[in-house]
Amino acid sequence: MNKLTPVLLTTVAVVAASGALRAQYAEGFDGRGLADISIQTQPDTAVTFVDYSNMTIGSTTFSIPEAPRRVPGSAATRGLVLQANITAGAGAAVNVLAGATPIQFSGRYRLSYDAWINLPTNPVPGGSTEQLLWGVGLDGTAPVEARNTRNSGTNGVWGWLAGENGYGTEDAAIFQDGTELADLGDTQPGEGAPFNLAFSNLLGGPNAAPANQWVAVDIDVDPSGVRVYFNGSLFFDQPGLTPSGFAMLGYEDPFGSVGTDPDGQWGLFDNFRVCTPVRCGTTGSATTQGTATGGQILNGSANPAVGCPITVRLTGGPMNSGALLAIGEPAATTIPLNLGSCTLGVEVGNIVLATLTITSAADGSGQHSIDVPNSPTFCGQAYGFQYFWLDNTACGVAHTEGLVLTLGG
Repeated sequence: MNKLTPVLLTTVAVVAASGALRAQYAEGFDGRGLADISIQTQPDTAVTFVDYSNMTIGSTTFSIPEAPRRVPGSAATRGLVLQANITAGAGAAVNVLAGATPIQFSGRYRLSYDAWINLPTNPVPGGSTEQLLWGVGLDGTAPVEARNTRNSGTNGVWGWLAGENGYGTEDAAIFQDGTELADLGDTQPGEGAPFNLAFSNLLGGPNAAPANQWVAVDIDVDPSGVRVYFNGSLFFDQPGLTPSGFAMLGYEDPFGSVGTDPDGQWGLFDNFRVCTPVRCGTTGSATTQGTATGGQILNGSANPAVGCPITVRLTGGPMNSGALLAIGEPAATTIPLNLGSCTLGVEVGNIVLATLTITSAADGSGQHSIDVPNSPTFCGQAYGFQYFWLDNTACGVAHTEGLVLTLGG
């Protein structure tokens, strides 16, 4: 693994603290008059700029935690709420394109955003099947790209992720124009693994579903094809696609029935970006090291790329508690750390860039994101991460295995 130079140590420490960003396009949805987007809607939809830490939809108040990959310089907890099929009882969707004059993207690029698909919680699950949308290489003309229009002239490479795995056979899908290339259903034999890796809410189903939690969406485009990641879990890898055109996020209710609680069914979106990673010659990678004593550390976005945000996730950690994330040089082998009569296995080497405190959620999940500067200096550099927290163990401390992220292009 590449050693970290003092210059890189200083640079990464600053990045970890400030979130410096080098991106081709970035939108934080701070307000309607400021947003660099183009909105395309079908009837019976709504688009609202909100402070999602304290927002009212219909007669219900919601407080959603800050999205994980905040655009540096943007306001906290500002985002975009999209609603579809509010009262009419017909499939409806919204597409939001990057750029007030939509921007053309081609070659190597990554579309990313954070999404929260809200599902009514009384009863659990309630409502109907609604889903986030994504698209690359779009033409920006009617019809919008959505399931309810897929046989009506849709254009580009696009797809969806359903909030509560309500389909059974196509809870996630990828299309080229009007042709479905692949789908995944959480109840289909052998197809549940990416859902369980990406999400934490079971919602009464056999596998985890994305509703009521932040989902990091990453769509990688390069000469080898298109890859679709949700929370760092690879859902689709389609070779031979080289979409050139507009980039999109969106939301849809694909069915005719109106949800049982329309105020509680909507999509929240934040941190809409398209980054062009610097050319490194190789793609990035994520590798775990060691053996966890409690909880698991996971890559939370697409393969780490120079010039793009990266995310490190914690699952199975302490509930509603604090955890420390150590960032530094990956240990070549597990380093024994003696604590009284017990020994911890440490996966971060003797050079530690930062130790950050995060607050885990009720399900023991947590995450931290860093924006990597768009400089070839970072190509091939490897960084180690490991979570620690106080626990009722022999050592009094529990930890995850380590995660090594090697930056690529």
